[in-house]
Amino acid sequence: MTYKDLANLKFMTKCIMETLRLWPAVANGTFREIQFDDYIKGPDGKDVLIPKGTYCRVINWSRHRNPELWGADSNEFNPDREWQDTEIWNGEGLRAYNPASERFSPFTFQPRDCIGKNFAHMEMRAILCYLLRDFSFELTDEYSGVDPETFQGVNYGTMGPQDLTQPEMVESLPGWGPPRRKPTGLFVKPLPRK
Repeated sequence: MTYKDLANLKFMTKCIMETLRLWPAVANGTFREIQFDDYIKGPDGKDVLIPKGTYCRVINWSRHRNPELWGADSNEFNPDREWQDTEIWNGEGLRAYNPASERFSPFTFQPRDCIGKNFAHMEMRAILCYLLRDFSFELTDEYSGVDPETFQGVNYGTMGPQDLTQPEMVESLPGWGPPRRKPTGLFVKPLPRK
């Protein structure tokens, strides 16, 4: 597999981007310092002064699921949705820059976007190619009672390494049973392809 091969996986690009839209790598956003006095529209439509030096934060999770930006199906996985050219490398499959728009920034915005984003995009495609070639997947029993219409995932962020062999114990949500290990990933069973 070469870099050019990865760029040919255009539908996989849409699937990855849709996954990053629903579950962005930086779900809680990052802080930026306002460089000059500016105004924004407040909830009552009046101008509100944001003074220079104020820290602001753009929350990707809520912006990426906003129906005003993405349509009525904003909470649904739909890789065939209407993408802007800047969000999927102008339909070219993969390029060495951060795809982003005013509504979509899974690796935050330039000039301080994720330094590892290009490697991450290549790595995701390579790993998925090998996994999907050799395995099919189904959800584990832990997800059997989850309603796919309302389940929004778990946002623990990626603030450092986790011990996958001994994840910490967390209290379950009411009605979800006794305390359990903190989720460390997607609960799926890989099934070898024949």
